[in-house]
Amino acid sequence: MNSEAALAPPPDSGREDAQAERLFSRVRQDFLVGLGWDERLRIARPSPDHPLIGYRSCAVRNCIAPARLGGAAPLCATCRGRWRADEQDLEDFLTTAVRIFTGTDGPCRVPGCERVWRSFDNPVCLSHMDQKYRLGIETIEDFVLDPRVGPKPALEPCSAAACHRQSKDRGGFCAGHRWSWNEARRKDPDVDLGLWSRTAPAIHDGTLISFRGLPDLVVAELLFGTQQRLDRHVRLLHTAFKALCDTARAQQVTSLSQLMVEANTRMAGVWKSMTADIRVGLATPELEQLKDVWDAEVFGLGKGRTMNFTGLSQEWLRRAAKAWVVDAIPRRYGRNIPNSLMSMVVCLERLSDSLRINREDHGDAPERLRRTDVEVYQQRLAYLEHTGQISPNLRVTICRWCARFLREIREMGLTRPHQMLSGLPDDFSFRKGDIPRPPEDEGGGRALPDEILAQLCARLDTLETSRRNGRSGAPAGGRHARIAVEILIDTGRRPDEVQKLPWDCLETDADGKHVLVYTDFKNNRLRCQLPIPDTSASMIREQRDRVRGRFPDTPTDQLALFPNPNFNPDGTKPYRSMFLSQLHREWLNTMPPLLTAAGEEFDKARITLYAYRHSYAQRHADAGTPVDVLRELMGHKTLGTTQTYYRVSEKRTRQAVDRLVTLQFDRHGGQLWDEAKALLDHEHTRMRIGQVAVPFGICAEPSNVKAGGHACPFRFRCLGCDHFRTDPSYLPDLRTYLDTLLRDRERLAAATELDAWARAEATPSEEEISRLRRLIRRVESNLDALTDEEREEIRQATTALRRSRAVQLGMPTLRPTAGGLPLEREA
Repeated sequence: MNSEAALAPPPDSGREDAQAERLFSRVRQDFLVGLGWDERLRIARPSPDHPLIGYRSCAVRNCIAPARLGGAAPLCATCRGRWRADEQDLEDFLTTAVRIFTGTDGPCRVPGCERVWRSFDNPVCLSHMDQKYRLGIETIEDFVLDPRVGPKPALEPCSAAACHRQSKDRGGFCAGHRWSWNEARRKDPDVDLGLWSRTAPAIHDGTLISFRGLPDLVVAELLFGTQQRLDRHVRLLHTAFKALCDTARAQQVTSLSQLMVEANTRMAGVWKSMTADIRVGLATPELEQLKDVWDAEVFGLGKGRTMNFTGLSQEWLRRAAKAWVVDAIPRRYGRNIPNSLMSMVVCLERLSDSLRINREDHGDAPERLRRTDVEVYQQRLAYLEHTGQISPNLRVTICRWCARFLREIREMGLTRPHQMLSGLPDDFSFRKGDIPRPPEDEGGGRALPDEILAQLCARLDTLETSRRNGRSGAPAGGRHARIAVEILIDTGRRPDEVQKLPWDCLETDADGKHVLVYTDFKNNRLRCQLPIPDTSASMIREQRDRVRGRFPDTPTDQLALFPNPNFNPDGTKPYRSMFLSQLHREWLNTMPPLLTAAGEEFDKARITLYAYRHSYAQRHADAGTPVDVLRELMGHKTLGTTQTYYRVSEKRTRQAVDRLVTLQFDRHGGQLWDEAKALLDHEHTRMRIGQVAVPFGICAEPSNVKAGGHACPFRFRCLGCDHFRTDPSYLPDLRTYLDTLLRDRERLAAATELDAWARAEATPSEEEISRLRRLIRRVESNLDALTDEEREEIRQATTALRRSRAVQLGMPTLRPTAGGLPLEREA
């Protein structure tokens, strides 16, 4: 469409002045100075050297016009035509060429004259040029010194609204607009002078950008939008900016939102970006809440994100959902808050659909809702699950979110008298038994199989040469992206935590070991520390050196370890959230099929950046890292969350129990179940119900089992209790406990601040130490008597059981049995 074909409608409200004032107040003075803003003339003249809005000047002497983009010769359009016409070598042309007419207005050379010159080769105003010819003076130097020559007052400004120059003729136009007006009349003799004067573009003059002839609101929008764009270090071509101003003037719009712009042009991209910034600049959280589609940036939740409530059919439910979201925003942390909040809204859409379909009033009257509506809703979810429209896990999630929503809106007081939900019945809620049990996952979870992870690591070098979206040119990620992915694999951090690492994220602890200092955005925890292996530390040092070499002038406390490759001149902006994820996906798509140990092709869709975090947890679980230690490594608040990150199938657990049950020992080292081959199903169940894990064995004391291992009536004296038993899977814990007893005995013997009775009470008994040593020797000797094949079976069974074991007791915690916390992946 022709962007100048139609004029915008007249303003329909009187808000323009207030909006203009609001935007003007948000434009910074330092930005105006950098833009070369002249408030009196309403023009901007940024320097050609401006890093984001400047341009490459024409190489011809005295020419300040912009050189054409993409041309090998740095010449403007006029000088390029002269060069081609002269048929000279470019170097010879630049040596002799001088731009005769620059297109600019300079002051008249006569001292004190307020008028502008006639042209570059006649640098006096038109009146003085006529006087020069009448007096017969040949040179300008002699003419300006003649006592008969005096200054002239300034003429009226050019009649074109966009022009800041003085008029040069009786028609009131400058030279440029006089020529343009003559051309317009030649093309259309009936052209309206007044309309043409209001809509004609400014004369192009280097970097000059004219805001004249535009309403105050449009000027404020252009300045504010430009400021926001440049603050993001996004380049703004001056040609597109000029075209945007000229188009707004041609269409006589009162706001940029009314502008009609041809799609898929540079100006369209600038216009779209600016209008988005302007919309946020004029919005407030209070005004945004009146809409059904919210811009998340207004609430400080990230650019380009929205929260949509249009899927909620009932007005009361839509208002309540908005109130819940507003109440939840201050308590949320991380970089994905809009998606997290919209999870609730999406689940409520299912409830809204159920009410709309199954009630005669479509659920519009909240006071008429009853318990039966909740039951009908649950039946509908069950139907959707049985027909495959939703998964079992999604059904559980929907029920949990809806139950939480109905509970929390009551806690917020929204159902009290005179509130928006007053009259909502109390029985319109979910009971404890209404939420179905989540399905048990006997698969491998989200952790990647070892053989798949090994294949990925073997191909990491191809990530350095992968090209974004298959385009030619320099690699998008290169060594930066490979190091980022390797750190994700080796540390198990969340993708955002690695992508946003600061330059100074590597430190050493008191023992001289390397630790990674990062921010847990999800839980708002600053300066978290994670022990890391030397290989990860060396990669971080390599990346730091590379970034420092690229941005030597930026202070190190402001640098990002993985700086965003675009719009980031000082290296302070880290990777965008989706940058590494998209590059990682494109890297995977270029790989040949990945095969499992069984020779089957592995689904690449399961390989995500977050899957490396699950694989990290699985590696530690396989190595026997205690679950409470693993919880700290993962940064989780609860053990339950940690246990969801790794899997041990029921089948493997049963096989492990069957293999180890023949090697159980009592407190004296006597072997139990000597003749057992395998436990029956009911025996597995009985063992799980009738026993509980303790730090270095199993307890079958009924009251302690009932309390989950937290209420031993014998003060956890396991080695002297007939209810205690152990097996080879606890051998590392038994050794650790023995070391602990010996250390405690030596420390207490040397202590001088204890009374004798206190020392005797706290000192481990010789009987306990001796019994523990006999028990360890008995287990070790029994293992030594096995064949190599049997010992390998015991090792695998031990690994499987230790992965599924979670111990959290009200007794002293044993030190971790693993040699070190930072467990490295296999090469």
